[in-house]
Amino acid sequence: MKIVKKSIFVHIVCVVIMLIVACVYFSPVFSGMKLQQGDQMSARAMTAETLQYAEKTGEHVNWISSMFSGMPSYQTRAGSRAPIFINQVVITVCTFRSIDFGVFLFYMLGFYLALVLLGVNPFLALLGSVGFGLGSYNIIIIHAGHITKAWAIAFIIPVFASMMMCLKACRHKAKSGIVNKGLLIGGGIFFALSLLLQVSFNHIQITYYTMLGALILGLVYFVYAIKEKWIGQFFIAVAVFVVGAIFALACNARVLFVTQEYSKYTMRGGSEITVTPADLYGNQEEADKKVSNGLDIDYAYSWSYGIWETYTLLVPGAMGGGSAEKVGHNSAGYKNFRQDRMPLYWGDQPFTEGPVYFGAIIVFLFIFGLFVVKGPDRWWLLLATILSIMLAWGRHFMPLNEWLFYHLPFYNKFRTPSMSLVLANVTMVFMAVLAIRAVIDSTSNQAIKQSSNRNIALYISAGITAGMIILGLVLCGGFSYSGSSDEQMAAQYGDQWARIQEIFIQDRKALFVRDSWRSLIFVALAFGILWLYINKKLKKSWMLLAPLALLITVDLWGVDRRYISKDSFVKARNLDFKPAAYDSEIDRLATQNGDNDYRVLNLAVNTFNDAKPSVFHHQIGGYSAVKLRRYQDIIDFYISRRINPNVLAMLNARYVVTGDGQVHRNPDALGNAWFVDEYKLVPDPNAEILALNEIDPSVTAIIDSSQWASVVKGYTIDASDSTASIVEEYQEPYNPGYLKYKSHCATDRLAVFSEVYYKPDWFAYIDGKPAEYFRVNYILRAMIVPAGDHTIEFRNEAPLVHKLDMVTLISQIVLLVIIGGVTFFWYRNNRKRAKENIKDC
Repeated sequence: MKIVKKSIFVHIVCVVIMLIVACVYFSPVFSGMKLQQGDQMSARAMTAETLQYAEKTGEHVNWISSMFSGMPSYQTRAGSRAPIFINQVVITVCTFRSIDFGVFLFYMLGFYLALVLLGVNPFLALLGSVGFGLGSYNIIIIHAGHITKAWAIAFIIPVFASMMMCLKACRHKAKSGIVNKGLLIGGGIFFALSLLLQVSFNHIQITYYTMLGALILGLVYFVYAIKEKWIGQFFIAVAVFVVGAIFALACNARVLFVTQEYSKYTMRGGSEITVTPADLYGNQEEADKKVSNGLDIDYAYSWSYGIWETYTLLVPGAMGGGSAEKVGHNSAGYKNFRQDRMPLYWGDQPFTEGPVYFGAIIVFLFIFGLFVVKGPDRWWLLLATILSIMLAWGRHFMPLNEWLFYHLPFYNKFRTPSMSLVLANVTMVFMAVLAIRAVIDSTSNQAIKQSSNRNIALYISAGITAGMIILGLVLCGGFSYSGSSDEQMAAQYGDQWARIQEIFIQDRKALFVRDSWRSLIFVALAFGILWLYINKKLKKSWMLLAPLALLITVDLWGVDRRYISKDSFVKARNLDFKPAAYDSEIDRLATQNGDNDYRVLNLAVNTFNDAKPSVFHHQIGGYSAVKLRRYQDIIDFYISRRINPNVLAMLNARYVVTGDGQVHRNPDALGNAWFVDEYKLVPDPNAEILALNEIDPSVTAIIDSSQWASVVKGYTIDASDSTASIVEEYQEPYNPGYLKYKSHCATDRLAVFSEVYYKPDWFAYIDGKPAEYFRVNYILRAMIVPAGDHTIEFRNEAPLVHKLDMVTLISQIVLLVIIGGVTFFWYRNNRKRAKENIKDC
């Protein structure tokens, strides 16, 4: 009993230390301050309309009307939420002050729990958890506001650890003949919960990288199972994983199936056309592009980590840090421009907030672990790390990555290859922990030969790590310190660029040298502590763990503070959205002209990469990485290169904000709905999108006969009725998921609605009865309206969403009942054994 109490006390101490680290790092949130996060601001802007409607009515809708002329809200988490209450418990427990503080805390808690369940000493697990939590990428994505990504990353190691628990239980059975049922069943439950929670945050790319790492883990253990003859036990573990995965996926049925359905219609679902804007404008820049069934490879691989840039894992400032790197008052940049931040990044990505830095000591310990860690864990961690780094290289390592893009299932749905380094961050820290454990175990066994081997491994590892840094210092004088972003700045600064670039180069080189020496010092200190412990100069394990943990914390903390410091926090009211002058002018003109439901083309911002204007008006533009594919095609063909006034008219762009902020009312906007006088059948989507360049949409509708010929078969429009009309009845408060029109016509007429066609969720009704509608003009809705006076409604019913809510809820309840039952029987059996042991005594 004393041992149990001591163990609980140790865990409490470790959790308190993690809590202190999180509280100190995010201390401003306890004063009511908030981080300035670009993506969170965008997310708030995206969801503003639907959240305002929910606040007024209590009803959640699954459609956003304020961006890209309308799109589903699934990926913004603005619509009705799936009832995944298990993840809400985790979020609530961890985020008692702020979501940013909470996810940072769970980085550490998740890593700690995973290591402890694998039998790692709690204080060593604490070292690993802090080393992982403070990894620069983990901090930078919090600053950027990629919170769902951060939560998903936090569950990578729990998934791996739970798999290792099951596999080690089966391997133990093969070696000793005894089944560790507790480890096997506990690992299975932990696996199901970890995977469930990771998937629930709906960052499928992180889950995909987790799956790749898990596959490597399983394959390596499979090889050992063959070698050690425990194939049967291996497949028992696989069966446990399958059952756990079924539960995890069933508990996320709504998230997964809705995402899968939606992705088919987005940029990640591939294109339905083979023509390009070059077919309209005679430009050959897109000719001969290979087409995939997902994203375009150039777009997907834009953010590829440079091969040389991988050096930042060891030396944070090797590529200049970030595109707005913090500089000191003694820097050349500050002396010349009196600015605290300079564009020092000179890597291969378009821009970046900061480097991926795992820590010089972590890299050193990882290399050391390759020599001292034995068995399958060494090999799967090494292979997963190598794969992670090569995937991150993206377009810089095309022999592998181009093949994977076109052949690896679902891989072409993702962008930003550099994100794959999250896997290496986990595996390298994990290896570092196992390396330290190997040292502690060998010295505790008083094995002289092992100590000698550890010394040799230590010298080689230190030589490799320090050698890479010294080599960088030797070669640094010959680097250009000029990157891809310099080309953009050269165009911006013109004749002055040569002088300005020279100033940046001075600071880039200085940062490279300074951080190289910094990393070298941390490696030397870690080497010294390990040498003293291996050679019995330090007798207790805490004498090794405490200074190593302190050094790792100081190292990573110092780099992280370049990207999240107290200056990164502002008062909450400073994050409120404020209308620009042109927003007020649009409101004035709309009131003056009686305009209610209209759209705005805003050229005063980055039109298709800025969601903030959507807070105040419905936009032709916006920001989303998962916008509808057909809408992106319209942007590419008719807006971003050359603005086609007819296309703007059919999208109901009533107001245009020019680059200088001036507002112009577009008298040619066609409004919310109109009757056309004719329709034109074209053979396929290629002809459909090209035909938009030739027609007047107020008169003619383009119909793809390959899909909709039967709908208009035999139908002829009688356009002689001059009294025909169709108008929207504006609803207050505005409901993005409901549209209502009044129509009057003497004969059946073809109506076009200036609304994006999305068949899975939207259903049409005429006088309360279901009605058929179809797609015209490549992107819009249309309907044959019968003669007479009618009420036409479009309702966003999203049937798949609601069907799967019950599946999601029931699956979670069943899983919790199973966990509760297993826990009860385990407790009862242990209590029974304890009583029997007392009687025997």
